[in-house]
Amino acid sequence: MKKLLLFPLLLLVAGCWDTNQPERMYYLLGLGIDYKEGQYEIYSQVVAFTNIAKSEQPNPEATQAEVGIAKGKTFDEAFFNLYQTMDERFFLGHLNYVLFSENIAKEGKVEPVINSLIRYREWRYTTWAYITDSPLKEALLITPIINKSITLSKVSDPLSSFNQSSRIRPIQLRELMIHLNEPSHEANIPFIEISENWSKEDGPDPDYSFKGISILGKNSGLKGNLLGDDLKGVQWLENETDRSDITVKTEEFEELYTTTTVDEVRSKITPIVSDSNVQFDLQVQLVVQTNEMLNEDKMDLLESKIKEQVKKEIEQTYKASLEFDSDIYRLSEILYRKNLKTWKKYEQDGKIPLDESTIRKVDVELVKVKGERIISH
Repeated sequence: MKKLLLFPLLLLVAGCWDTNQPERMYYLLGLGIDYKEGQYEIYSQVVAFTNIAKSEQPNPEATQAEVGIAKGKTFDEAFFNLYQTMDERFFLGHLNYVLFSENIAKEGKVEPVINSLIRYREWRYTTWAYITDSPLKEALLITPIINKSITLSKVSDPLSSFNQSSRIRPIQLRELMIHLNEPSHEANIPFIEISENWSKEDGPDPDYSFKGISILGKNSGLKGNLLGDDLKGVQWLENETDRSDITVKTEEFEELYTTTTVDEVRSKITPIVSDSNVQFDLQVQLVVQTNEMLNEDKMDLLESKIKEQVKKEIEQTYKASLEFDSDIYRLSEILYRKNLKTWKKYEQDGKIPLDESTIRKVDVELVKVKGERIISH
């Protein structure tokens, strides 16, 4: 009788025999993709969750990740060649980010790679995307400072640092695909590189540095990079900007320059359609905070200089993007959404022609200023 009772339980156990044991799988966290001499090169960052899952600060003696490389005439062939180097099954479900080399972006191969990736059922659309000119192998071997878990790196978990300093907004492959397939068929991707801003007892401690924004076109590949002062205007037209800073020249104060914190950004772009052309009005509202103790006159002067500087940065970024025929503020998409008839009249390959006169007006308003005011008598 007991044997009969145990028989159904044995059937249930037998049904699990073909499942994959988690401890016998390799987990892909980061992926680097390059294209050289007619071949795809894949750099896979495989992590050991047994070394990092129990604590945000893993055992410094343990290896957090290893990087493997494979090549192929197609992306899929390179991936299958990567399988050949593995001791265990490969799992894509934990892929957090992809580093595209600047070269593969120039070759126009980013979109074909994404189209191949989405055919893997384990892959997720929330994977972060970056472009870099640094060696991919070295970039994938970087671990966070102070021995933090590799899953908390700036590229694997970018929102943590973005919420504190929102100058360059990270992008997921889902949004990248949407931008490439809608007017103006361009996507802004963070441009990163390896930096040595940090050091420890035995020498430099390499980390990632967000250097700028790469503009990727659907059919044109990499259009160009916005770096340094040329990229500052983007943050003022991003409603996702949580916190940033702005520095203005203030000869009238004790210090030559003053830096204020921007706590909130609200922006609005309005198309202005006439019989002969279409232009755009840009409106930006900011909540700023200053640590300066100023009287009313100096506070008013500071507010005026902040407005001038924000306007200048918006215009400088726009003019820099025109040099490589980019629609950095996605003006074509705004016209497409708000006035489809006019967009159809002017569009060329999904994008309306742009020049310096396309932006008619930039209005900057400080809706709230937090700071210490000295009342003059």
